[in-house]
Amino acid sequence: MYQIGDKVCYGTEGVCSIVRIQEMKVGGAKGKYYVLRPIYRESATVYVPLDNERLIARMRPVLSQQELEALLVGADDAPLAWIDDPTERKDRFSRLLSDGSSADLLSVTCLLWRKRRQLYAAGRRMRSSDEQLLRDAEKLLTDEVALALALPRQEVPAYLHKRLAQPEAADQQLP
Repeated sequence: MYQIGDKVCYGTEGVCSIVRIQEMKVGGAKGKYYVLRPIYRESATVYVPLDNERLIARMRPVLSQQELEALLVGADDAPLAWIDDPTERKDRFSRLLSDGSSADLLSVTCLLWRKRRQLYAAGRRMRSSDEQLLRDAEKLLTDEVALALALPRQEVPAYLHKRLAQPEAADQQLP
């Protein structure tokens, strides 16, 4: 069970702090809820019922610096493969962003970076849905890496591109 003050990653909300655990009545039923505040969107609040295993499973602890470094070392060994069907790809990658681990998030990001580089080299552009998936993945990854390494968010993209040998985008600014 998580405690008040813990930092967690929650689905596509990104890094959140557990600000309280409170009893609430929703739809006529009483229950306890985690009250999460996204770190980089402090005006938002997320409520996660403690008795909903599916939603609780979307919460995971933020990586430590050591865990992140180990993950970055093995980033190119990720087994994620490109899915040719755009609808199937969007569904699968969106699920990984929402429910996946840090390794899944990094795998999706690296795969989309590689695909974008291949397409640009051929004089083509990525589909807008793939670009949106990449922006979403980069945002989630940036938030977690910034917290794990105590880096300002604006420094994370260059750090990741350097560590993951993605020089063509090292100067891009992510959200």
